[in-house]
Amino acid sequence: MIFKLLFLSVNILILNCYQSKAEGLENIEEKEKEQEIMKNVTSSFSLPIEDLLKTKKYEPKDFITEFSGSFSFSYPIKESSNSDLEGISNQGRISNNLSLASSISFHPISYWFFSTTFYKYINESLKAPWSPDFSYTFGYDDWHPYTFSLTYANYGGNRLFPKNGEVFTDFLSGGINLGWKFSVPKFIEDLLIIDKSGGVGGSISYSVVPRFIDVNTQEVKNFKQSLRLSLKYTIYEWFYINGTVFYYPFPEQQQPWDPDFTYGFGFFDWHPGSISIQYNNYSGNRYPWNKSIGTGGFENGGFSISWSWSPN
Repeated sequence: MIFKLLFLSVNILILNCYQSKAEGLENIEEKEKEQEIMKNVTSSFSLPIEDLLKTKKYEPKDFITEFSGSFSFSYPIKESSNSDLEGISNQGRISNNLSLASSISFHPISYWFFSTTFYKYINESLKAPWSPDFSYTFGYDDWHPYTFSLTYANYGGNRLFPKNGEVFTDFLSGGINLGWKFSVPKFIEDLLIIDKSGGVGGSISYSVVPRFIDVNTQEVKNFKQSLRLSLKYTIYEWFYINGTVFYYPFPEQQQPWDPDFTYGFGFFDWHPGSISIQYNNYSGNRYPWNKSIGTGGFENGGFSISWSWSPN
């Protein structure tokens, strides 16, 4: 009897030790997570001038290494003509036409950047007034989770050689985006991932367009706003699926071409010298209970193939 009691006591003691150890590990993991979040949040918009002065020699070769870019070819499933398109001024429904693009990005310090893309449409007669000759974006964007970003992007009808009322760029028609990246809870990620190279990440952002034209009233209005929730599910290494849902705080500001949601999938490898193949659908996708403008089908998206480069 005494031996049984002693054996039971030892087992209870061992179980308590394991439980305490497990709770201790959980507390450590929680603290480490909290520290990671706070570190990444507070590091947002950092401008380490001192590090720049210490590490950069300001030689041409050092300057060139801060550039990167890509060349791409876009192939729409269904080509559109000008008569198929709805839009006004430098905003409107995305025209699905064969095109070539060349992008270049410059990261002078930390995660601050400037990027521009030049487009060449295979059939120029199908180019809409709002289809840009070039687009550009700049700001701060750190890819790590729990960091904030602040960017400006302009994909409107920018013209390299404007004519007939066109403009080089309408800066106020671009969008200002404040975002925050996050990781989904581990128990959800564990349910989804099929390989250790996979994962799930997301972001939430608020976008403001200082000036836009309301297609219904033909009036110039200010501060179109939208809230976006984006998720990206990496299936295996560079294979992924992503999607974004939009919420418009002022529903009357949503134009026919402003989507309720967008989505894409494919193979994307950011390493220099790599080839990526992707499908994206940015058309005026609508929820079943919202009025459609005749887009939103799979055929309104398109495939692209791109090759990335860097002097490094």
